[in-house]
Amino acid sequence: MEILTTEQMYNADKETCAKIMPEIQLMENAGFAAACQITKNYKKRPVIVLCGTGNNAGDGFVVARILRNWGWPVEVAFIGDEKKLSPAARINFDRFKGIIRPPSFKRLKKMEQQNGLFVDAVFGIGLTRPIQNDVADFINALNETSLPCVALDIPSGIQADTGKVLGTAPFCDMTITFCRPKIGHFLYPAKERIGKLVVCPIGIPDDIVLKQNPKLYANTPELFEIPVSSAYDHKYSRGSVLVCAAEMTGAARLTANAARRAGAGWVAVSCRTEDRTIFQNDLPGLIVQTAESPEEFEHQVNSKKINAVIIGMGAEKNERTKKFLHIIAESKKPFVADAGALNFIKNVKDLSHGVITPHSAEFKRLFPDLTGNDKLTQALSAAETLRCTVILKGADTIIASEDGRAAINETDCFDLATAGSGDVLNGIIGAMLAKGLTPFEASCAAVWLHSRAAEKAGENLIAEDIIACLK
Repeated sequence: MEILTTEQMYNADKETCAKIMPEIQLMENAGFAAACQITKNYKKRPVIVLCGTGNNAGDGFVVARILRNWGWPVEVAFIGDEKKLSPAARINFDRFKGIIRPPSFKRLKKMEQQNGLFVDAVFGIGLTRPIQNDVADFINALNETSLPCVALDIPSGIQADTGKVLGTAPFCDMTITFCRPKIGHFLYPAKERIGKLVVCPIGIPDDIVLKQNPKLYANTPELFEIPVSSAYDHKYSRGSVLVCAAEMTGAARLTANAARRAGAGWVAVSCRTEDRTIFQNDLPGLIVQTAESPEEFEHQVNSKKINAVIIGMGAEKNERTKKFLHIIAESKKPFVADAGALNFIKNVKDLSHGVITPHSAEFKRLFPDLTGNDKLTQALSAAETLRCTVILKGADTIIASEDGRAAINETDCFDLATAGSGDVLNGIIGAMLAKGLTPFEASCAAVWLHSRAAEKAGENLIAEDIIACLK
């Protein structure tokens, strides 16, 4: 599914209103869709709809009117000046024939006693300044109650294009957004305030959405196609991966085993002679090679058998890592670089076939000038600068391509924050590259598979559990 920026969403709205239906009908569709989701997910109960003066509030007035018509006890807590209502919001303000009064802290407490429901329709996706004063105090008071909160489009206080919290924002039980999700629905710290995300169609045609040239996506299997096995396969046709091992052999062992479990038909490790026995004894299905010199390693990389190479796991910042990374890049074969290899990545001339997988601390060391930006901007800027695919890891992992495309992963599996998890991810990426996926597609596939395997493994997983759950 495409993810839209605020500007793209506004443009799609504007074109739809110009060509398909008036703004007031689009607002009616949004409010009706939201009301349907509320009745689907909650039993009938008292409802307070908190409305401001913009079009997001207009959606809120529609929700209030429809729920009231369906027999729900509804009132509107109105913030602002009636004279400042947007034209469409004004129409729906007048159409709501019910209780409209200023927000009340006492009313919040009473609603809590009545097991009520709160609907946030104050600010929509266009908010750019911090919420302050009475509005902030009321939202903070709401967060101190046990009232479930449903946000329309995005929780008030969330900057839709960055995921930043501007002052404060409600912690929502559910967020109902329209047409397509927005960036702030997926990025932290906003994501922990979104709750269950529901995307509702409201009549904006797909062709109008596509005319906005969206380049951001939720990371789903629609973004990639992993080749399926056939009767004509052999081990080499399924993809061959070379793992460059370093001083910390455990990291390379995890990577190699993950590549094998992710479907690569043939996986070899290139290690120091002194480490050969460790790999032979641990992984009997692994091809073990040794390389003491750059010349030996270059011969292994350039073998016709090898489709993809992985380097950096457990590697130190030394001349060996530097030279081996350059050999891989010069081979023009798809590769993954992580950890120790990232120290030298800026010195490589051609990274177009490469994928780098930094976590936030590694990214900060690589790009100290970018760390003041939001995470999506960081990843896209790094991909454009290095001209490669960047996987900026975290609870909201972003896969960014040099051509401006990006995918945001949706997993809530926080147990991936464990030693060796990244090494496993590198192995999966290597397997996808070896199968012929482009760097961006291979990265999307690997991050998705990695997340699903972790969810399957459950709480307190260790890296080896992720590998076992890839099957």
